[in-house]
Amino acid sequence: MNGTMLAELTFYAAAGLLMYTYLLYPPLLALLPCARSRRYNPRAPLEAPAQWPRISVIVAAHDEANIIARKIRNFLDSSYPGESELLIVSDGSTDATASIVDALAGERVRLLVQPRQGKGAALNVAVPQARGEILVFTDATSMFAPQTLTELVRPFADQRVGLVNGRIRYRQAEIANLYHRYEQMLKLLEVRGGLIATAHGAIYALRRELWRPRDPRLVNDFFDPIFVTLKGAAVALAPRALCFEEFAAAAQFKRQVRMVALAALVYFTVLPDLLRAHLWRSVMVLTSHKLFRWLTAVWLLLLIATTLELAAVGGIYRAALAVEILTIALAALGPIASRLGWSERATFFYRFLSLNIAAMVGLWLWLRGRVPVTWEPSGL
Repeated sequence: MNGTMLAELTFYAAAGLLMYTYLLYPPLLALLPCARSRRYNPRAPLEAPAQWPRISVIVAAHDEANIIARKIRNFLDSSYPGESELLIVSDGSTDATASIVDALAGERVRLLVQPRQGKGAALNVAVPQARGEILVFTDATSMFAPQTLTELVRPFADQRVGLVNGRIRYRQAEIANLYHRYEQMLKLLEVRGGLIATAHGAIYALRRELWRPRDPRLVNDFFDPIFVTLKGAAVALAPRALCFEEFAAAAQFKRQVRMVALAALVYFTVLPDLLRAHLWRSVMVLTSHKLFRWLTAVWLLLLIATTLELAAVGGIYRAALAVEILTIALAALGPIASRLGWSERATFFYRFLSLNIAAMVGLWLWLRGRVPVTWEPSGL
């Protein structure tokens, strides 16, 4: 095989993987049959308030003094008809987070304190002390609509449901909301098989008996949907369980690096279990939705390298090189457009490339065994 043929094979392989990841994976999900044994009715009503389970809302907070009181008020304003409690774990906070929570603590709000160890360790501390039959995981910066907890818990009326994922909306963040609409579409297709690739850490609920203490590095919103599938339970979506957040664009690169490093650790830790259990659909969903997307920057680099080599051949390779140059130019304009206050759409290619570079950095950290478990608040 000569160099030109190898370059051509690499070009088409990289282009094919990109097309599959972003364009062909959704219709493939639509063509797959529903998992009939896991069907549920997401609107099944609970007939009386006495049937609504007790819930525990759990938040890991680090230096969130500027928002934590609002989070507590948001919880207390919920219209959930059953019993509920809020557990806030101050993860080594150096500001007034713990004292603010302590001042507002009562029968329904409890404070737990631990040294700086990260979210995973905080959840391992909080869950054993939670009184609820249903565990709701969220963030300090995530604000719920009044009906959110009710809608999030409703699908648990079906005993086959082990995890329910809510829906997030960002304020004044057009691109972020567009991305999450795309993610929601994928989840709607994935849940036909009773599973999803990942829950949203800002808003999902888990049946208490499906919680297990785990290595704090195994990020909960990626690990829990996989564990639920391994236990034979179904996953449900609650599209009317809304969560609102401010979008901190400046913090997204660092956040993406951390989340991909943590998620990669989960993926390669549980993959052997999924293979042994012959859960091929789960393997396909996790690999297509997550691993292949994390590798987007690799596919793009291979495309650029091969088109530079093959451009002299002409035809499709020269056209591909022109598209790549245009994309890089538009990405380079992103920071300038942001500083000048142009439409957010002008930053799309910049954000797309930067977040995929961040994913590649996250994979590199995982490969080197340097998975970060702590986080910093977004500063909102």
